[in-house]
Amino acid sequence: MVELGETDAAGVVFYPNYFRWFDRATHNFLGAIGLPQRELLEEFQLTQPIIDCGCKFVGPLHYDDKVRIETKITDLNDCMFRLDHVVYREDVLVGSGFEVRIWVKTDERGADGKLLAVTIPPVIAERLKGKWGQ
Repeated sequence: MVELGETDAAGVVFYPNYFRWFDRATHNFLGAIGLPQRELLEEFQLTQPIIDCGCKFVGPLHYDDKVRIETKITDLNDCMFRLDHVVYREDVLVGSGFEVRIWVKTDERGADGKLLAVTIPPVIAERLKGKWGQ
């Protein structure tokens, strides 16, 4: 449901909100396949920062519109994955987007202090592979 605070002066959803929704959809997707953020952080010290993203706007969304986002993995390797998101108002397509994320350990950094991409543990890889393209 679109909240009033998510709209601009014209009454249309302000575009950065799509990226907030994509982020939430990603976390919901991972949780639904048994990879909740809390477990990834506490058990594996893993997080997934975005290294690329985009959005295409097909139609407007307004206050109180019911929004549905479908999310699926469309690319996957040992340290990176891509999720595609499709946004609907009821059953009408209004936008789409993507996120490319890498896996990093929150407790490991390179010599320059930056986070490093890491190979994900097999248990996580198997859960992701089981949902690739779904």
